[in-house]
Amino acid sequence: MDLRRCVSLLCLSIGLMAMASVSNAQVTATSVKLTWTSPGDDSLVGTASQFDIRYSTSLITAASFNSATAVSGVPAPAAPGTLQNFTVTGLAPSTTYWFAMKTADDVANWSGMSNVVSKTTLAAPDATRPAAIALNVASVTDTSATLSWNATGDDSLTGTATSYDIRYSASPITAANWTTATQVTGEPTPLVAGSLQTYAVRGLSRQSTYYFAIKAIDEASNVSAMSNAPAATTTDTLSPRAIADLAVSFIWFGWHTGTSRPAHDLVAAR
Repeated sequence: MDLRRCVSLLCLSIGLMAMASVSNAQVTATSVKLTWTSPGDDSLVGTASQFDIRYSTSLITAASFNSATAVSGVPAPAAPGTLQNFTVTGLAPSTTYWFAMKTADDVANWSGMSNVVSKTTLAAPDATRPAAIALNVASVTDTSATLSWNATGDDSLTGTATSYDIRYSASPITAANWTTATQVTGEPTPLVAGSLQTYAVRGLSRQSTYYFAIKAIDEASNVSAMSNAPAATTTDTLSPRAIADLAVSFIWFGWHTGTSRPAHDLVAAR
C-alpha cells in the first residue's frame, strides 16, 4: 500500500471519528433539545473550535447540509467525550424537522456531517379561552331564577367548551368578589357555540334580590372572563294561611229585679 493511499485512509478514519453523534432528548411545540458527545480538535484529541448545527423540514444530506437553516448561539465545543446539548428554538408546532451538525478545529478543518435525527414538534398548546357569556334572567319564582344564555366556544366563539361555573349572590358580583359568590351544582354541559342554554338556580328566598354570573371553561382549563351579572328579585306568591281555629264567642247579660242596685250590670263570659 503506497503512502498516499495510507494517508487517504487515515484522513477518512479521522474524519469519521471526529463526527459528533447527535440525538434529540426532548421536544416542545416550538423547540427540540439536541444532545451529542463532543469530538476533539484532531479526531478525538484536543478541543475543537466550533459546531455548525443545521435543521430543515426535509431530510438533510451531505449535499444539502449547507442549504439547511443554520442555528445561532451554539455552545463552544467542550473536551472530547463531553456530553453536550443545545435547544433549537423558534420552530413551528406539529412540524417534522431533521437535524445534523459538523465540527471544526482551529484551522477550519470541518468534520464530516453527523448522523441525522428527526423529530416532530408538539401541537401548539391551547391558549385561547372561551368568550365571555351574555347572561339573562329568563324568569323567576318565589324560590328560583331561570338563567338563559347562548353558549360560547372552546376557543372564543368556536367549538364547544367543557364546563360552566355559575354563581349567585345577594350583592353585585364582580371579578374581584367572584370567588365569594355561591357556586351552584349540576350546571348543564356546554353545547356547541351559539346554542341556547338554560339553568334554574333553586333554593332562593322569597321577595329577595339576587345577582347571577357565569364563566365557561375549556378542556385546557382556560377560563373565560366573567359574564355580565344581571339581578332579579324573586316573587312572593304565597298567601297567608287560611284560619283553621275560628270559633264563636258568647256574651252573657245579667240583671237584678227589685229596688236594690244590682250587684253587676254586665257579666262577660265566653
